[in-house]
Amino acid sequence: MLRTLTRVAGALAALVGLALTATGVWFAAALGGSGTAEFTTKPSPGAPVVITPDVLNRVDADVSVSATPSRGASLWMARANPSDASAVLGDGRRVEVTGVSVRDWALTTAGRGTGEPAETGTADLWRQQDDAEGPVSLTVEQADAPESVVIAATGGSVEQVTLTVVDKRWFVESVVAALVGLFLLAAGAVALWPRRSRPAAAAPDVPAPPSADAPAPEPAAARPADAPDAPEDAR
Repeated sequence: MLRTLTRVAGALAALVGLALTATGVWFAAALGGSGTAEFTTKPSPGAPVVITPDVLNRVDADVSVSATPSRGASLWMARANPSDASAVLGDGRRVEVTGVSVRDWALTTAGRGTGEPAETGTADLWRQQDDAEGPVSLTVEQADAPESVVIAATGGSVEQVTLTVVDKRWFVESVVAALVGLFLLAAGAVALWPRRSRPAAAAPDVPAPPSADAPAPEPAAARPADAPDAPEDAR
């Protein structure tokens, strides 16, 4: 019974170790030694892109937001208080970044609003804004949270949006996870390795005690007192 439980525990440890090792190695290779995570998306054309605090302010590190326009278009990007950004956008059509997919290193998006896209650059409530005939980027610092980022294109559309987060702790945690997984995998393999049972040592032969029913040995015959001594040569 004990051997069966040991083998079951070893199998579970090996499976968990294998999964943990594979996950740790995959994350370490993807993040690199600097711990850089990049998530991208290609939003639907014809509407501004909004990134909410649910995405920007979920981590402790600063988040770099960069966008690329389609050929011949110029970009405008700004950050503001979430309520101010929502007031400017109103019910106009927009593409909202709702989260990240670590498996694909991609941003997940959803369409919002039904009206015409709002004129975003005319408001004076933006904390920071930039525009250029090409890629534009800005950094969201967590000290200013919560914040929303709005990206709009003129003469074209927003072709790609990328969020970059750098945290060296993620790489260290990935390496630690891989090492723990290797330890569990090795421990499970040892528990599953077949072992030979040692043969029991042979017990020494002990003569059996005489039985109570066994006849007693006959005494040696007594020599008669008058019997002549044996000859000298026979002694």
